[in-house]
Amino acid sequence: MNKSQFLNSVNIEDKNLLSNIYNKIQIAEKTDKIIFIDNFLPPAVWNQISNLCENYQTKLFKNGVFKNADRRMLSFSSYDEPVTYPIIMLKISNKSKFSRLDHKDYLGAIMSLGIKREKLGDLIIQNDVCYAPVCNDISNYIINNLRKIKNCPCDVSEYDYMLNDLPERKLLEKTIISTSFRLDSMVSAICNVSRSNSVELISKGQTLVNYFQCEKKDKVIKNNDTLTIRGYGKFMVADIIGSTQKGRLKVIIKQYI
Repeated sequence: MNKSQFLNSVNIEDKNLLSNIYNKIQIAEKTDKIIFIDNFLPPAVWNQISNLCENYQTKLFKNGVFKNADRRMLSFSSYDEPVTYPIIMLKISNKSKFSRLDHKDYLGAIMSLGIKREKLGDLIIQNDVCYAPVCNDISNYIINNLRKIKNCPCDVSEYDYMLNDLPERKLLEKTIISTSFRLDSMVSAICNVSRSNSVELISKGQTLVNYFQCEKKDKVIKNNDTLTIRGYGKFMVADIIGSTQKGRLKVIIKQYI
């Protein structure tokens, strides 16, 4: 498969990223060295790359540190998976006894330092501590510059994830009532907003389906799809458990917390 075919085989807009990935695969094949992609990529990207790599002798490996991580760093090797990746786990502790911080607070604070989202893996919060895998070239910068999140002082240090236990992602399960599996109906039910407000969220590009921006309000959502709604959070559609007397759907969703 040549470069043009590779670029046209993956459904993402960032062709520069794809070009970089293709070049890294070529380098791995020619040098027999382990080559890393120094970004954390979402499932919609690494799933497609995984399928394409079946056409190459070079093997693809993925590491997001956490079990069932969404965002993962890729490596290419002709041999076995690398033992270590250029990933540093940061432990960010909220030192305030009066204010609690959530996922968007930690993420927003890190990105306010001028760091791009793809330099960060999944963030998991447990007991007022955020565990954040980051590319190793930015870890010291975050440690030296992240002093406060909102009005809460914080402490940032490295956490050896190879030797210590890791927290597991928690999902909050709840049942919503939706008129249909259309995207606008699901967003309305999940966010508890009117249909017109849900359409506005979609039209403004604030809704992602399986990590891709989606502006089609009539897109049909399926089980195990992931919806990311900016300002509201990330949700997985788990199952339909029945319907109401008026014929509306009872749907179990799981919110990432």
